[in-house]
Amino acid sequence: MELKQLKKKYNVSDIELYTQDLSEYKVSFVANKLKQTEITHRSGKAIRLLNNKKVGFNSSYGDYNIEDGIKNAIDISLFSPELEILLPTKSQITDLTSKEINPQDLFPKINTAGKEIIDNSLQIASKALIDVSFDISTFNEVIKNTNELHYYHSNTIYSLSINIRETKENDFIEIFTATQNNKFPDYKIFLDELLLNYKLSKKHAIIKNGPCPILFTSKASKELLNIIELALNGKQINQRSSPWHNKLGNKITSNLITITQDPAFGYMARSIDDEGSTIQPLILINKGVLESFYLDLASSCKSIPKYVSTGNGFKPTLTTQPEPTLLNMIVSTGSRSINDIIKNIQYGLLIDQTMGGLTSNISGDLSVNVDIGFLIENGEIIGRVKDTMISGNLYTALNNIIELSNNPKFYWSNIYNPDMLIDSFTVTTK
Repeated sequence: MELKQLKKKYNVSDIELYTQDLSEYKVSFVANKLKQTEITHRSGKAIRLLNNKKVGFNSSYGDYNIEDGIKNAIDISLFSPELEILLPTKSQITDLTSKEINPQDLFPKINTAGKEIIDNSLQIASKALIDVSFDISTFNEVIKNTNELHYYHSNTIYSLSINIRETKENDFIEIFTATQNNKFPDYKIFLDELLLNYKLSKKHAIIKNGPCPILFTSKASKELLNIIELALNGKQINQRSSPWHNKLGNKITSNLITITQDPAFGYMARSIDDEGSTIQPLILINKGVLESFYLDLASSCKSIPKYVSTGNGFKPTLTTQPEPTLLNMIVSTGSRSINDIIKNIQYGLLIDQTMGGLTSNISGDLSVNVDIGFLIENGEIIGRVKDTMISGNLYTALNNIIELSNNPKFYWSNIYNPDMLIDSFTVTTK
């Protein structure tokens, strides 16, 4: 039975049917050896409907009876708050962002790459244990609704992670890197970066307590940018939990910072979100000035003043409803390489990894242990610091950015960002 017929049969305002088909192929090398290959496949459906201005939702993997799903969603809607959601109207769009492949055909290439990564690593770190993981995810999504929207999207995403760990003379080193792309990853770039940090970690240095410039690599600065992404979220704006909820049009960061979203850029490029809304190109922060937020259908209808959805309603999983999420977060760059920036630092700290990452503390108050960090003195990296932490406020730090590098990267996230030299944090060490 067609969705329009089901809408009439069950006397609801609108029905949305979301179908997902996901295949994952994983090859793991653990402790310098090939460990396993794993293939998984999941498919399922999700129903979302509007019943007297109330949203109902139901989903399941495997066999799914649509009419049973509608009945369950209607029951759930009775306990939901009223929302003035309007599902997108007629649109016939297909996004094919990558060619169809058989992941198993790539196994010889993955096996060769994994062995090469391990062999090259052992030439530098002969006593280390190397873990490598290649993941290939192929997914197909179909969104239909009773407003005649029909959207089909498919993509293949390649993920790579490399981990080097070594215990020696009461010193434990664990250095990692990870990336995602919609083509086979250029692992040599990330491996060279990883091995350089390993070499630098072999010599130790002692840093002074107190404030100093801190150079966050693009991998480490992503942790800071996760908090910025949260502060721009329409849901947080509506709840007034974001410190920027009333700052639209105001200067909130250094004029070196511009943050945008481009639906045609990167490995997740697509034209429609998981609600059927067109994904908008956004200028979120323009040379330090807050210009916009990102919203899904629910957050846009709750906003005061009223905004429209920016096409940022994405489902974290099949079994959850869409929520505001940036497709990508593109951060402005500078004109010099990270090496040239280091040469101009008289005394500072370079951070490549934080211990456990930074929590999504929207207040911006940070206190975090440094996992992989290096003392910089007179334009040179002196050695790795231990038992060190940094503290400060992110929003204050954003107004004290000294320089951005010219080499942005994706590190296993939707954030495409450069290295960031910031003068606002305080170093504490034993």
